[in-house]
Amino acid sequence: MTLTMRNLVLAVFSIFLQGGFVNKAENVMLAKPSKLNSVVWSAEYANDGNPGSIPARTGSTVNPYWQGDLQGYFTVHNISVTSDVVYSYGQDLGSSYVGVSTDDSIDCPNADIFICGQCPEVVGRGDTFTFTCSHPQPVRFVKVWRNLTGILVIAEVEVEGTPLKRSGSKYNKELNTKVTKPMTSLTAASANACGLQCHLSQPCLSFSYHPTAAPNCLLTTNPEDAGTAVGWTKYTIEKCSSKITCDLTDQFK
Repeated sequence: MTLTMRNLVLAVFSIFLQGGFVNKAENVMLAKPSKLNSVVWSAEYANDGNPGSIPARTGSTVNPYWQGDLQGYFTVHNISVTSDVVYSYGQDLGSSYVGVSTDDSIDCPNADIFICGQCPEVVGRGDTFTFTCSHPQPVRFVKVWRNLTGILVIAEVEVEGTPLKRSGSKYNKELNTKVTKPMTSLTAASANACGLQCHLSQPCLSFSYHPTAAPNCLLTTNPEDAGTAVGWTKYTIEKCSSKITCDLTDQFK
């Protein structure tokens, strides 16, 4: 059979419909730090990339929650949550709220949570609910919670998002400390210049600077991976700095 232009177009369209040209968006929540306010089964089960595995589960508590740290600031487009697949806890995702915040809503008393949606009251086994977010600020944390006394069970949380720069941040300073697992190592003329690179290389939550080392500017999304190092200074974005409106200044001296 001769492959005419019309047949070629139809063939390409058919492949497109079958997923040949469809790339699933990156899940920016995958394997990021997460926590529950009461632990029966680990919080990390809810963002391990396997909804068919053991779910994350709290104990019976007031307003049970799961919170994930994106380790950077993002525009979040969609959040999908899946109820328990393995056991019979599907209903324990029912009426859960799904939201995002710039600050850590657990450690920061004045954190504003933008609610992206709410799961229905009745949830079955392995149900997935996807919510579209349209929040006005860059966000770092994703939270799923229930406004009741009981348990929360989640098989998986998936987040589609795009890295976003913040207009300003407050940094905490630690002397004689440096990150041990940098995502980027480069040379900078000053701590200010290193801080600017962190600001531009999103996501970046922490950087270490040394005036004479080579390379002397280390960027990371995980400030916890750090150790003692004479002459180095580590700067880490404050978790409760969403109200900071100034741009980068000379705070890295």
